[in-house]
Amino acid sequence: MKIGECTIMKRTKRYLLRSYKGMTLIELMATAVIIGIIASMAVPRFSYAFERLRFRKKNRDIVSTVKLARSMAITNKSQYGVYINGNDKQIILFKDIVNPASFTYDSGDSLIKTETLPAIFNYLGSDFTNNTIVFKPNGSANVGGSITTMADVSETVAIGTHSILASTGRIQSQSSYY
Repeated sequence: MKIGECTIMKRTKRYLLRSYKGMTLIELMATAVIIGIIASMAVPRFSYAFERLRFRKKNRDIVSTVKLARSMAITNKSQYGVYINGNDKQIILFKDIVNPASFTYDSGDSLIKTETLPAIFNYLGSDFTNNTIVFKPNGSANVGGSITTMADVSETVAIGTHSILASTGRIQSQSSYY
């Protein structure tokens, strides 16, 4: 190899290395199109996941309200209850002061908290008398049973079941999707 050829080879290598340092506009556009296609396929899955999360959150709110009623009954040594109004889709936490012996929600009972279920929710009912569960000062419930909710969540039906044990007042929840 001659001295002049070596210099030309070095210059050529440097030129080749420099030419591959950037991206062309076509490569950038192709990448943007691929990312757009993948994102458009993922968006429906995200909305499905958000609806399921919303259903689970509202069911946790129901459980939280029932647990709060039990906790307040134990703490304040008085009867507290939860009334489920299926027509208005409301869950009402109250202090049972008007007629404690009846274990029902009466118009004069002290309201503590009212929650409204979202429009997608359907209250399927409960096993409790008059849709009311009342907790005694020892934490037990006046009656055992379950609360069932349903929602139409992105082409599936979601059902939430919350079972309450009368002797201890403990609640156990389960969500199913069909």
